[in-house]
Amino acid sequence: MKNVSQILTIAESGDLAGAHSALDSLLSMGSNNVEALKLRARLLEVAGRFQMEAKVWTQIAKIDRDDVDLHQYVNRRQNEDRENFYFTDELPGGGKKFYAFPRQMVRNLTIGLIGCLCFLAMARLSPAYPILNHPAIMLTAFGLLVICPWIALLITYMKSLRFVSVTKQGFEIATRFKTHNIDWSGVDQVYLAQDDRHETYQLSLLIVHKDLESPCFELHFNEHTTAIRARSYLVREITGAWGEPAYVARKTIDIDTRRKIVA
Repeated sequence: MKNVSQILTIAESGDLAGAHSALDSLLSMGSNNVEALKLRARLLEVAGRFQMEAKVWTQIAKIDRDDVDLHQYVNRRQNEDRENFYFTDELPGGGKKFYAFPRQMVRNLTIGLIGCLCFLAMARLSPAYPILNHPAIMLTAFGLLVICPWIALLITYMKSLRFVSVTKQGFEIATRFKTHNIDWSGVDQVYLAQDDRHETYQLSLLIVHKDLESPCFELHFNEHTTAIRARSYLVREITGAWGEPAYVARKTIDIDTRRKIVA
């Protein structure tokens, strides 16, 4: 019988199925094992199984309502409820529009502002440090601290997502310069795919079209990196309109490299 720390090691190795199996065995010995339940909730969250995760936290609340991690989960759910209020709109014909949060643009903007401040600080310090007045140093600093971050910001803006809409008819993805409409009848599969080929698990929402000439759509779906707020609400809308996504490992999805993936 493996303990929680050993099961965590199994999960970190990429064997989520083995981790769940070991948790089943451990919880069969005592269903009130809070640490085991919290690990299960975490594994479900990593896989995008948000409704099942909520049920596990409800079970934990019945055992220990003062658990610190439980309070953090409740705060996260309350934040997502607020995100659903501020970042989504109900569509007149049914369905919902999810507005993208420009997370990467905000990061690049912050870097650009810091770079500008650093360059201005160099200019202010140049009387005390004459070497800073050297043209090569000033031009290099201007390029690295000012020009590069703002070019990155412009590129990010042009590639960024504007919104995602889910209706009974289909799925709509809008970037800054193009809108992609996918009818549900043309969708082969919807995946919530976890990727263990990184230092931490990466979650993505992937929509694969039946037409081999049509592009696929993949959206980073990690809590702190996705452009879409209210993730569980988006999954709920997709489940109601198309059906429950398939929960798989990203490496098991084989997509022809000639099929453009719109991210």
